[in-house]
Amino acid sequence: MFDNIRADYVLHRPLRNRALWALVVYRFGRWSMEQKFTPWRWLTSKLYGLAHVFSEIVTGVSLPRDVRVGKGFHIIHPEGIRIHSDAVIGNNVGIMHGVTIGTAMKPGVPVIGDNVFIGANATVIGNIKVGDGARIAANTLVISDVPADATAIGVPAIMRVRMKD
Repeated sequence: MFDNIRADYVLHRPLRNRALWALVVYRFGRWSMEQKFTPWRWLTSKLYGLAHVFSEIVTGVSLPRDVRVGKGFHIIHPEGIRIHSDAVIGNNVGIMHGVTIGTAMKPGVPVIGDNVFIGANATVIGNIKVGDGARIAANTLVISDVPADATAIGVPAIMRVRMKD
């Protein structure tokens, strides 16, 4: 837990950064789920539940402990961010303010690949995959798969695939 928090601090310093505090609460929640001693897990889970409620209010970030987040997760502007508890987010993903990652009318949540950037107020919903290196523009609604190294733009999103040299 502390190694992850130290890495989050390096990425989100200074200490007053609300994104850092949202991630500290998330990391504590993940740590509490891993505790083997049942009474200790129960107690730390209760503490997490209380901290999570206050964290959402203070930071503007809803990042439940059930979300699977890779290394280098970067919340660039913490405000109005909502991530579904079943979402999977890869390594080195950056998200801006107002981002929603969640379900649509059918079951399933997005799986976000590595090295993805999600712009301000973008919405990524449904049982979809966002490929490695993809970019999602601001104010974009993503309701279908985004290929690796593509850029998604618009409502609903259209894809622009980058050509490799």
